[in-house]
Amino acid sequence: MKTRKIILLIVFILGVISLLILSSFISHNACEYANSNLDYIKDKTQAAIVADNFEQSKYLAYKALNSIEKTRSNFVECGCDGAIESLEAALFYLKDATKASSFSASKELLHTALENMEISGKVLKIFEEESVSTYGNDVLLLNTTEALKQQGGVVLSDANPIKKQVHNCLLGFESSLDKVVTGVECNEAYQFISKIHEEASETLLNTELSEHKKQYHHRVQTITMGALQRLGECSEQ
Repeated sequence: MKTRKIILLIVFILGVISLLILSSFISHNACEYANSNLDYIKDKTQAAIVADNFEQSKYLAYKALNSIEKTRSNFVECGCDGAIESLEAALFYLKDATKASSFSASKELLHTALENMEISGKVLKIFEEESVSTYGNDVLLLNTTEALKQQGGVVLSDANPIKKQVHNCLLGFESSLDKVVTGVECNEAYQFISKIHEEASETLLNTELSEHKKQYHHRVQTITMGALQRLGECSEQ
């Protein structure tokens, strides 16, 4: 009964918060979302490599493939051409992996796709670091292709009031999630938090989300990942 009350409380808090956060951001960092989505794509590709059978592997590979298609505009908006090229290469190998004649052949292609994703992530990280250093550590560059064409670009203060509002609104959710980690049986807690994390990750792949929605789901993704790391691998025990 206590476990159910805690879980229901979290669901209620998330519902209320999502209704409260209705204002829009004046700008955003496309590279941050591209990087977050890339992590999700790599997770699905890695899962496809270690899948129990070929059909399950193809299913996971298709999820990674479709996710690249959905998030491509984020990479284009970010403006990092090197990351885009590596991502396109990963997409090519993922497609070939789903058409492979055998599981072993598919795995080789998946490994190559994953390598290109890793390269894309590293290039993207360097691109972000160079962009931030250009404007100082106290600002975030609005990394859009259009902004990069302008002299000086467009910058956004790190002390964004709406970002702070999202953070503060989710403090209650974070506190309730802590109770799940410490007060709910490990396997049940892991499954429950994993579902929330998965939903947030999949939602972030929608490039048509408004900025406040992106910020909200990105924060939920970060909080739930921290909770899962605290739980460890109990779901596999």
